[in-house]
Amino acid sequence: MPLREDLLQPIPGSNPAGANLRYDPIYDKIKEARREEEDVDQGDWKRTRKVADWPLVIKLSGEALATKSKDLQIAAWLTEALLKQESLGGLRVGLELLRRMLEKFWEQLYPELEGGDAELRAGPLTWVGRYLDAGVRTVPLTKAGHHMLKYKESRTVGYEAEAKADEKKQAAREAAISEKKLTAEEFDKAFEATPKAFYKQIVTDLDGCAKAIQELDAFGQQKFGDAAPGYGPLSQALEEVQDAARQLLEKRLQTDPDPIDAVAGDGGSGPAGGGAAGPLAPEPTSVEDAAGRIASAARFLRRHDPRNPAPYLMVRGFRWGELRAGGPDLDPRLLAAPPTHVRTHLKTLLLDQKWAELLDAGETIMSTPNGRGWLDLQRYELTAAEMLGPEYQYVRGAIRGSLVGLLRDFPTLPDLTLMDDTATANVETRTWLQNGGLIAAAAEGAEPARAGSAAPESRPRFGRAAFDRAMDEVRAGQPQKGIELLMREAEQEKSSRARFLRRSEAAQIMVDGGLEAVALPILKELLEQIEAHKLDDWEAGDGDAVARPMGLLYRCLEKLGGDAEMKDNLYRQICRLDPVQAMAFPTASPSPSNDGTPGN
Repeated sequence: MPLREDLLQPIPGSNPAGANLRYDPIYDKIKEARREEEDVDQGDWKRTRKVADWPLVIKLSGEALATKSKDLQIAAWLTEALLKQESLGGLRVGLELLRRMLEKFWEQLYPELEGGDAELRAGPLTWVGRYLDAGVRTVPLTKAGHHMLKYKESRTVGYEAEAKADEKKQAAREAAISEKKLTAEEFDKAFEATPKAFYKQIVTDLDGCAKAIQELDAFGQQKFGDAAPGYGPLSQALEEVQDAARQLLEKRLQTDPDPIDAVAGDGGSGPAGGGAAGPLAPEPTSVEDAAGRIASAARFLRRHDPRNPAPYLMVRGFRWGELRAGGPDLDPRLLAAPPTHVRTHLKTLLLDQKWAELLDAGETIMSTPNGRGWLDLQRYELTAAEMLGPEYQYVRGAIRGSLVGLLRDFPTLPDLTLMDDTATANVETRTWLQNGGLIAAAAEGAEPARAGSAAPESRPRFGRAAFDRAMDEVRAGQPQKGIELLMREAEQEKSSRARFLRRSEAAQIMVDGGLEAVALPILKELLEQIEAHKLDDWEAGDGDAVARPMGLLYRCLEKLGGDAEMKDNLYRQICRLDPVQAMAFPTASPSPSNDGTPGN
């Protein structure tokens, strides 16, 4: 579906963005139209459940944007409604609308800039990135309406023929069926009734959505600075659905292949000794499509034989090739950050010593943009491969050799930060790189190249954040200088979020250095900001940013003594925001506010 051009026409009058509708009745009308009650058992008190009226949301939002106001929140609601009503094609149009509104009406757009600070304006975009992922995951993947979650459910329930040979599997399958879960046979039947064109359209729409997010994100990085909104959850959902849709399209092409055109037919036979492997798949339609095919191929090879180093080399060659494509000057914008739930999941697998699952989950992340610069991921995977024993020696060699080559090309990578301002390598990973000989191996391999090159011996340190420079001072035995640097940076930051992060980082150095008494008042002030501005909701997609100062304050209270009730409240909040961090703390003490069970 095309984008309505009237939505981008200036509003007549002195302000091309029109009026601020924040407190206009139209806001409440749109909210009520999109409001939907949960479908739960109402018992004896049955009443008609309120469902969202998405066509009305589209009508009201479209009229408001075309005739009254260029408002990002209204455009975000319109994007949600288009996804619900028009599926992925509607989402693509909504994302394009958001970007073009930003480009055309940046100075006048609502929410307005506050003294040059774009944080408030980023809110609706952050909402799009964090809350539309559920709608993407429920996009139908069959004509019968089965979505990706149902597809995954059907694979878990499995086939009757496979369950017959195992009593436990059979019992589990029967229990799932009694809960009305979808069986593999039921999904396959719906798949067989769905035409090839349906899947081609889904793949095309997904590629369009991926491109639209990239363009929207690129504009945001340029204009919003530290307040740039993130689209991690939405991008992750699109990648998951894209993966499933490609698998289904490839399966459909096996029984309904595309015709091979005359040019391809005149090209002679395929590679010598290749054999007839089935119908030719269509060419990739975009870079994103090609990336998805690489990920799918690597996953197939890995699951066929997880000890084969080829798929591990494949995804690293592609993702680290993206970093190398710009030459020695590493573009920090390529250092995509994994969302908090991904970090937590992998850390949990590590702590639970589920090595095979950790290696497989790590490779899934490695095949995405989040795998480019997140070096903690390489530590997790090499640890898993080591623990899996000698059968994985070639996998270990492939990952280690590739990593050494990357560090040789970008020796400053461990000191850089990802796009969310977190480190590419945490303290544990930097120690692992050093003690494991990876840094030394990269340096040794780089010497001949440096000696024979006219380039300067040292490279500029691209993308280094204040925290990286402060940690240099700490490692040099001058923590006070590191603290002063961060506090000075905090005063100069334009964004309140950036000021919050810099002060949190300074407090971390204080606590790590045994200066809990100095850090305590700073951390209490940060906690007041969290509570006053409800930052635990504001940072819903990045719990670590809020959980970190909470954890530091907990450590201070643990060492210095203090309000037991405050400690208990902190512990419960940390459990909610960052369970992995909470696991490292002593059990919270009982207080009158709970029954003595931590996290209640």
